[in-house]
Amino acid sequence: MQKLVYLSNSRDYTEQGNINENKYFTHINELLDQGWKVSYVSPNMVEIADAQKLSGKETFAAFILLERTDE
Repeated sequence: MQKLVYLSNSRDYTEQGNINENKYFTHINELLDQGWKVSYVSPNMVEIADAQKLSGKETFAAFILLERTDE
């Protein structure tokens, strides 16, 4: 069985906190705990500079294909 999931994260470089508490990461982590395995990731990293605030951000977005054998 296969499942396609979307992963996205936008973080300010100065942001504090645990990245694993992101809603996309927690969902994927739950699926991995249920026995799903990552078979493909389409990573895209985009750096964004806000000209008005001069702050740097990074945005990661990916489609992840998960697989699990039905028993």
